[in-house]
Amino acid sequence: MRILVVGNVFKDVYLNIDDRTEKFEIDEDGVRWLDIGFNTSEHRFFNRHSSFGGAVISVEVLGNMKHNVSFLTNDVSYGENGLEFVDGLMADLYRYILISNEQAAYFAPSFERETIFAAPAEPVDYIFVDRSANLANSQPLLDYLAANPATKLALHLKSANLGQSIAELARRADLIFAEEKLGFQHQNIVYLGQNKLSYQGITLRFETPRADLMTHLSIYSILAATILGGLLADMPVEKCLKLAKTNVENSSLDACLSLERLEELSA
Repeated sequence: MRILVVGNVFKDVYLNIDDRTEKFEIDEDGVRWLDIGFNTSEHRFFNRHSSFGGAVISVEVLGNMKHNVSFLTNDVSYGENGLEFVDGLMADLYRYILISNEQAAYFAPSFERETIFAAPAEPVDYIFVDRSANLANSQPLLDYLAANPATKLALHLKSANLGQSIAELARRADLIFAEEKLGFQHQNIVYLGQNKLSYQGITLRFETPRADLMTHLSIYSILAATILGGLLADMPVEKCLKLAKTNVENSSLDACLSLERLEELSA
């Protein structure tokens, strides 16, 4: 089974803000606030950590689940030692995440880089359009699918508001991952909530990792890729959902679980 992941590469940069030097306030809802004046004042952090996200997560999860997976570009691959990156890999998008007492605030780009689909050099059995993808023009992908009718499509929708381009992909998709209730019918929709999964009448709840240990975007990517990997390995739906729950609850910023570890923890 050859799987092609289509999406963008994110790089998340975490900064742990130093409570000893910064003046935080806590509102009536328990939310911490930091007032930063843009007057050349200096603020301090005591730890910096960065990790790749976006489509990289899908490549890692599917590779860990023993699938032959490749990325839209040659910058990222999965080999015998896990994820492999070309030297000097630049992310398509950078996010800066400020951490204080296990709570997070995000700085994200105002504009996303467009994902340009290019036909793979070798035939693939499945194309997975990851949550990170920004396909402003889906026609090249639709043309490829029309020319290769045996190739199946999985599509991750982060919003129910679909433009015409994505709506056409959704009609062609064999499997859809959705985070909001969609306004159309499809026989294979996996719903991903903030703390629950639902597919084919089976619902499973999971614990959300701390905000300083994993972004909510990474959570959705891990869930979708794990379920897809399980379904493509002909696992029962309930097992696929259980593996996804286990992967989210036990993965870290730097690594998702191997298939062996997933099965061990979910047994």
